Amino acid sequence: MGPLSNSEVIKTLNENFVNTCVLLRDLSELIEGSDTERVSLFAKTLKDNYIYPVDIQVLSPEAEVIIHQPDNKLPDNRLRDDRVERYLMLLGAAAKGEIIDFSSESEESMPELDLSSSKELMEVLNVFRGPGDGYQDYTTVEIDATPFEQGGTLIIDIQVGEGEATGSFDLFAGDAELPTEGFPDDALASAWDISPSDTGQIRYPFTRGQRFKLGATGNWFCEKGSTNAFLARISVVPAKNEETERSS
Repeated sequence: MGPLSNSEVIKTLNENFVNTCVLLRDLSELIEGSDTERVSLFAKTLKDNYIYPVDIQVLSPEAEVIIHQPDNKLPDNRLRDDRVERYLMLLGAAAKGEIIDFSSESEESMPELDLSSSKELMEVLNVFRGPGDGYQDYTTVEIDATPFEQGGTLIIDIQVGEGEATGSFDLFAGDAELPTEGFPDDALASAWDISPSDTGQIRYPFTRGQRFKLGATGNWFCEKGSTNAFLARISVVPAKNEETERSS
């Protein structure tokens, strides 16, 4: 979602690639029903290499796979700027016929935190729904982190239920107006495309006590109106107080 709204990403795509977006359910029809053998070949290659839920694939003119990168495994899917940077790295390499493999990167690459000092803020059980392609239909969770005057790291552990919809979660500033359509450009951090029964996490460092809003919605690829439950456990690892450290 987010990287495709970046002007540099759009320019790179337009200058170096022939771009298309296709739903998995449409590939079988393209394979069997296309009047053009070339279209059928490309559709078959896409389907054979698809990885749920959203797969970025770059094919050669001969329909050979140069790269395929699951979008929800494109590190770091929590911080928007990192996702844009990684997306550009991926596209730049693919344009040269090279491969970048992000699959070995994981949560272990995240900055270490002393989780033993974390303070639980709240636990929320609620429901989100599919908004339809291009729209947002957020279930909103208000988060009050104002007691942490020196700031810290906000941690949101997310568990999606066993229902039909795939979840996407965006963190906003407390005074933000959540969008009802288009990309969530004002989101501070995100965790997208969390499949049913799967988990995800948002981490966001902040420098002063403040309020946040967590928006939970179905992603753009699930059926409009489909629903699922989610459990969000929200905590803060407080910033270390230098005065306290010196005195101890």
